[in-house]
Amino acid sequence: MTRRPIVAAALLAAGLASALAPPGAGAQVPTRTPGQLAVGVSMPAAGFQVGAVRGRDVLFAKGYEIDLAGALARELGVPSVRFVQEDRFSAFFEPGAKDYDIALSQITITTGREALVDFSRPYLVADQAVLLRRGLTLAKRHFSRLRKLRLCAERATTGAKQARRIRPERPVRVFGDASRLEAELYQRRCDAVVGDAARLGALRAQAPQRFGELAGRIRTGERYGAVLESGSPLRAPVDTALAALEEDGTLGRLAAAWLSTDVTRLPAFR
Repeated sequence: MTRRPIVAAALLAAGLASALAPPGAGAQVPTRTPGQLAVGVSMPAAGFQVGAVRGRDVLFAKGYEIDLAGALARELGVPSVRFVQEDRFSAFFEPGAKDYDIALSQITITTGREALVDFSRPYLVADQAVLLRRGLTLAKRHFSRLRKLRLCAERATTGAKQARRIRPERPVRVFGDASRLEAELYQRRCDAVVGDAARLGALRAQAPQRFGELAGRIRTGERYGAVLESGSPLRAPVDTALAALEEDGTLGRLAAAWLSTDVTRLPAFR
């Protein structure tokens, strides 16, 4: 047998493989580990990312941003995803090298943070909200009604910033992780938590017996983006992938599947 039929068959097989490969697979994207997208997360965050961790290793995870990471990897043509737990939220937007390619953790794009790290295009637009402890209600959605309450928030977040802008009579209590924050609200050591509306809505829907009402939202119109190291060559491919996921409806489907409460219907504080 001559080599020509063998070569022709090989070229045909390569062409079929290329046609069936996911978008972006033709040119390998520059991830830290070839064939793997390492994603920094900060669990738990109801609706967005929950599961089990041991140290910085994520043993199991599910949620909006977990599925988003998988969709991004497929769009980039990267076969696998590895999640890395980051306990300190502020570490995401500190300058310097990270041991993951991108971070997804409801991280709001701000001018100050953009001076330290790179952000992708937005994948979700959101407001802040106020979740009350059990047994507490508000007759009116006025900021003046919140000023008498013991407000709590997660450290270094937009929620903490908005809670301070309310100018409560007592200092805002801040906590380093969402689990502690939720426990303090459940134990009634906080009257109300100020945080991401979609996350608090998902938390309230999952455990309505543990918390009071989702009292209302604070209009911020903030944009969540994936965080990358400053100058990362992944930024352009990630932006392209996110644009494709928005265009084909994937972002909307993920939000509908995981963010169970339509927080846009909440009354706004004024």
